[in-house]
Amino acid sequence: MAVENKNNPEIEKKLLDTLGYLKESGLSSQEIIELVNKSLKVEVKEEVKVPISVFKNEYLSSLETIVKYLRENLLLSFRQIGALTNRNEIALAVTYRNAKKKLAEKFVIEEISPYYIPVTILQDRNISVLENVVSYLKDTFGLSYHKIALLLNRDDRTIWTVYQRAIKKRKHAG
Repeated sequence: MAVENKNNPEIEKKLLDTLGYLKESGLSSQEIIELVNKSLKVEVKEEVKVPISVFKNEYLSSLETIVKYLRENLLLSFRQIGALTNRNEIALAVTYRNAKKKLAEKFVIEEISPYYIPVTILQDRNISVLENVVSYLKDTFGLSYHKIALLLNRDDRTIWTVYQRAIKKRKHAG
């Protein structure tokens, strides 16, 4: 049934009229998106993944990269990002603002990679974001330190150190 209504001009006109009304009422585009998500009860949980290619930048930390991608490319609210990553939405907003200062343009995903990072791995606050990402790539895909370094645009020695630190932290945590 959804296919039949896909190009229905009557439905499209009603939607555009409603969006126009919401804009005239003073709602921002982001507020409208959040309202639609809420009304559809969009549940963003396990399926949210970040393509590894977004890490190919010289400017942003791992958390800044992930928050910027989720905010701009997937249009998630800070509340949704906070729920997915087990982080404070105000801190995420500051992280996003800092990322925007460093890298203004939106991520363009040009290359298709077999490697994606599920955002839910960041819920483990006992280790850093980079430690989570490196551990996930090493443990899940069995990638070499060199391959991970290339994917994340980091030095091989940094990746080795980060992974060893994550192992130690996990061993001490329990």
